[in-house]
Amino acid sequence: MPKRYMKNVYIDVLEFVNTPENHQEIIDFTGLPISVEYTSDGVQLRVIRGAYSVLVAKLGECIVKESDGALRVYTKEALVSEYELVVTES
Repeated sequence: MPKRYMKNVYIDVLEFVNTPENHQEIIDFTGLPISVEYTSDGVQLRVIRGAYSVLVAKLGECIVKESDGALRVYTKEALVSEYELVVTES
């Protein structure tokens, strides 16, 4: 019978709040260009990974950089349900 193991990993998170400072933080965080769109559904951010690869985050969602550098988008609720906040000294 297979055995299951769990690994705790650290991730870095930045929330999309749609301010000029936040836009620059996201560019610095991802190392990729972005665009901000104002649609009938609200504001959304597009992180441009490549010609056919775009990460889309809606206002208030979090951009997550995993330990392997992969980028994902999480809602705050999903983030809190899967991860525990670690406070670090800056």
